[in-house]
Amino acid sequence: MAFNSDGYLLLFLPLVVLCHWLAVAAFGVRARAPVLIVATLAFYTLAAAWALPVLLGSVVGNWLLSRAIVRSTGATRHRWVTFGVVANVAVLFGVKYGAFLGSNLPAIVGGNAFLVTIALPLGISFFTFQQVAFLVDTARERTGPAKPLSYAASILFFPTIVSGPITYFREFAPQLEAPADRARVPADLLVGLVLLSIGLFKKVVIADTLALWVDPLFAGAASGETTGAAVAWGMTLGYLMQLYFDFSGYSDMAIGAARMMGVRLPANFHSPLRVTSIIDWWRRWHMSLGRFVGDYIFQPLALPLTRFAATRRMGRQAMQAWGVLLPTFCSMFVIGAWHGGNWTFIVFGLLHASYMVVAESWRFAWRKRRKGRVTRWWHGLLGNQLTLLAVLVALVPFRAADMTTARHLWQSMIGAGSGTANLPLLPAAGWSAFAALIALALAICWMLPNSMQWLDRFEPVLDWRGWRGVSVPAIRLTWAPTAGWAIVTAIMLFPALALIARGSGSFVYFGY
Repeated sequence: MAFNSDGYLLLFLPLVVLCHWLAVAAFGVRARAPVLIVATLAFYTLAAAWALPVLLGSVVGNWLLSRAIVRSTGATRHRWVTFGVVANVAVLFGVKYGAFLGSNLPAIVGGNAFLVTIALPLGISFFTFQQVAFLVDTARERTGPAKPLSYAASILFFPTIVSGPITYFREFAPQLEAPADRARVPADLLVGLVLLSIGLFKKVVIADTLALWVDPLFAGAASGETTGAAVAWGMTLGYLMQLYFDFSGYSDMAIGAARMMGVRLPANFHSPLRVTSIIDWWRRWHMSLGRFVGDYIFQPLALPLTRFAATRRMGRQAMQAWGVLLPTFCSMFVIGAWHGGNWTFIVFGLLHASYMVVAESWRFAWRKRRKGRVTRWWHGLLGNQLTLLAVLVALVPFRAADMTTARHLWQSMIGAGSGTANLPLLPAAGWSAFAALIALALAICWMLPNSMQWLDRFEPVLDWRGWRGVSVPAIRLTWAPTAGWAIVTAIMLFPALALIARGSGSFVYFGY
């Protein structure tokens, strides 16, 4: 069941929200977890019934591991958490890279290629990440022993189970178990509905419309059609806009659905197209994934590597290389390669890993030299354009069907392509409408508040105070419960509902 379907929007979600609050009114806060678990099991069964045993086995197995971790100490505890993390990662790696290794490993070590076909259970990346975080937090005593129903509800939470945002148990459980504040329910329902409307508008009206141009262009490139530089850059920029509005739209809808049941989730996007460096890009694009990688990959690598360099009395530059650059490269490579078993995603990860190493090295080298220097207005603009340029170059393999297509597009971008007009057919509106839509999408990203800034006064996500003053938009607008803003919300919601009928595609990240 997709978020952008009539069945979800007009039947499933309203019914679940109604049952949730009726159960809370009748039986108190203890009813929340059972209602959410049953709702998620129904949601997941409708979406991917065949994978339900995998999901349930993962939840039960990880909870039992957490009990073993709680009961143990010292080296035994370390062994349990290591086993749990390795087991989770092994399963995820197997389903993601089984087919890739089967077709590529024999070419490296010799022998015949073998086919390993493993279907990808829906949402396995996201519920695996959340459970890895839970096991590590339990071992670190950042969270106490989990109640079975609270733990199950934190994983079996339908707004996040498919594509996040990745939410830690220590963030979710206190909200679930706290006494319900009935005075807040109307505001939660209203804020959730507004976020749902914004997210649906982003997905159905903007992202799916951009896909009418982007998808045939990339399909044509994959089939061998040739492009010129303007076309190659245009289709890649169009895809960036499609991907942003698709995934941020999904995130808004997930955050909105959770808020309608009184749960705040972490932010997943914060105006990434207004950044001035690639470091800031990864702080504000797919934020929950970046946070997870920082907490559970970067830090566990950085601390021992820093000690290693310190005990050998290496110089400042060597300390920077061991303690920052190497963990950064590994973390960013994981972010890229995690998307799937394909050389395109590996190259995507290597590019962003290289970008981050260059950026961290630049920041380290110029940290002292910048003291006392005046920052000019154009510094930020230059940083923004260079960052977007790097993002677009790396986005080519991310979207391309294979590395051959990616290389041809890169050649076209630098004017070395073999053609200019041999393109797949576009919608009747043609290139002028495509360019106008991209310009409109860019204007929205650069000038208007993002979804969370629109709802600033309602604390839309966890830790919002830390983001409130970041990247203030040129045009400041804040949603309020007035007739005017109700009309604006309706203008977003009803056309989006109507356009579902034309055929709304699945969310991009449902495949990861």
